[in-house]
Amino acid sequence: MAQSLRTIATPQQLATTLQPLLINARLGLQQSSGFVPVPVSLTPWQLSTSQWQQARTAATLLGRLLERIAGDPYWLLQQTRALKDSASVPGEIWRTLSAIEPVRLTSRNLNLSRHDLLLTAGGWRWVESNPIAAGMGPLSARYQQLLAPLLPLPYVDNPALAAQAKLLAEAAIANAAGQPALLVMVIAEQEQNIFDQQLLTEAVRQHGVTTERLTLNQLQQGQARGDKGFYLTDGRRVSLLYWRTGYNPLPQAADYWAFRASLEQTNLLQCPNLAGQLSGSKWLQHQLGLLLQQPGGRQQLAQRFGFSPAQLQLLQQLMVPSFAVADLTAEAVRAKLAAGYWYKTQQEGGGNVARYAQGWQRYQHYDSADLLMAPIRPLIRSETFFSIKAGELLQSGNDIEQRGYEPAGGQISELGIFTLGSAASYGGYLCRSKAASSLEGGISHGAAVLELIILD
Repeated sequence: MAQSLRTIATPQQLATTLQPLLINARLGLQQSSGFVPVPVSLTPWQLSTSQWQQARTAATLLGRLLERIAGDPYWLLQQTRALKDSASVPGEIWRTLSAIEPVRLTSRNLNLSRHDLLLTAGGWRWVESNPIAAGMGPLSARYQQLLAPLLPLPYVDNPALAAQAKLLAEAAIANAAGQPALLVMVIAEQEQNIFDQQLLTEAVRQHGVTTERLTLNQLQQGQARGDKGFYLTDGRRVSLLYWRTGYNPLPQAADYWAFRASLEQTNLLQCPNLAGQLSGSKWLQHQLGLLLQQPGGRQQLAQRFGFSPAQLQLLQQLMVPSFAVADLTAEAVRAKLAAGYWYKTQQEGGGNVARYAQGWQRYQHYDSADLLMAPIRPLIRSETFFSIKAGELLQSGNDIEQRGYEPAGGQISELGIFTLGSAASYGGYLCRSKAASSLEGGISHGAAVLELIILD
């Protein structure tokens, strides 16, 4: 790949040309200092056609499974009942849903999820899924449009912007109840992903749907009416709520969960509703891993959700062993951390995983929903790797060494594939690359760069 880059343009020439394009297209993040162009890779990840197809198949199966589970709240609550006393967001969701009579759960779930995968020598492994705030697909698709004319390569098709906008617009129109279709995107008070969100809302508006971006405080000024519709303060009926926040604890937690409970009892379409959000929790992922290990568990998934033995076998191959911290002795926790296990809380985003001594520190104040996940040994990219961060061209070498459990060089790429609707159709991808030695992998935290994929 490095040779291909040099034959088309030098890395410096490419970076010099690309940087103003990123700025002009507003492909970046809103930080305290203002607009910052998104960090990007200039060395696309090369996969075989077979590897790409396997990833697509994996994401489709995961998308369909989580969508069907979200549509069966009773089963979902049974499988996640250990969250009853957890102080985590999934614990709050469990208690909120459990307190509502099933007949009153009238809000429907719209699936727009991202399933994050790592490629190992034994195939793809499931890192986690995100049915709430599954973003940055539009930025990824737009970056490919900018880079492709400068670096013409066989890129994988990435329809994230168009496909996701079409899903949201059509869903909003279908749930408009004879009134103008209105999509409300619920955003954080201090939002970094403004430009990714604006790309999507602009594309939704092209389908004839009105869009609003509202903070939670602004949204809570609205109210449900007797027709079970939810209305903004100006009287407009909301067709679809698209949550781009609400996955981590909020300062106004008590009011927030009471408000979410009230939304569950309306005719709102939500992306996601509470069952949809809970279906993407790390705790359910843990439970699914246990079920797929057992013949009885596989039979239950087959009968309840309509999966074939071959599909369940593929799902089982994606799983990574995990353990509930609350079920382990302190000695067992210490031993697993020493073996490289990841300490994972139920929170999302950067800073919520730890290893070794940091994992042990987390354990001293553990929540009942905390998990230990076996380390995933992803394939490490050894080619010379070029990227742009903060306008600077960076180069990493191919001097890979193995020091104990951890690599000392090279890059790791994580692939997130979006699935849409009940069919879990392909909704584009988000790929991120980081140094193999880095614990964090988020673009917003500066550890990873936006990556594109090419096929051999």
